[in-house]
Amino acid sequence: MDEFVVNDVVNGVPLSLISSYGVFSKKKLDLGTRMLLENIVLPEEGVVADIGCGYGPIGIYIALKNPNLKIYMIDIDKKAVYLAEKNVKRYKLENRVIVIRNNILENLDIQLNGAYSNPPLKAGKEFIEKLAQQSYERLLHNGVLEVVVYKGEKNVLDIFGKYFNEVKIVKRAKGYSIILAVKN
Repeated sequence: MDEFVVNDVVNGVPLSLISSYGVFSKKKLDLGTRMLLENIVLPEEGVVADIGCGYGPIGIYIALKNPNLKIYMIDIDKKAVYLAEKNVKRYKLENRVIVIRNNILENLDIQLNGAYSNPPLKAGKEFIEKLAQQSYERLLHNGVLEVVVYKGEKNVLDIFGKYFNEVKIVKRAKGYSIILAVKN
């Protein structure tokens, strides 16, 4: 398998992640993920999930940014899970980062303080609907769901609004929107 190393620094946190063909943004950190990380709302402690983790930039960043968090990195794609596991080992984070091959949060019995995602465009409204519903069911009081979307802001706001009382746009730039929902 051809592998690359994606090197970047976000908010002073250096990232050096192994990537490969067949995963999203394989050779560099994409603008949407960067925007999400630059505007991420993290709990002080607890358990969070990186949903659709790919090779792991969001989950690894969260782990490096806040050592008080346990992180589930979840993806349905076999190659993404393989690369995410490799990156968790690379950073020696196995004691608090768990990589799982799964569809969103289906059949996972976990309670979360936060859930984060840069969902694939091709996943569409059905993915956003499941993400909102399954996150809402597993988020604790004051838990957050934060996503980045590209040109799909209204759909996400409408869907999140069905589950969450508090939904807001944190940032907009170059067609991307960072949307935060809080479970009250």
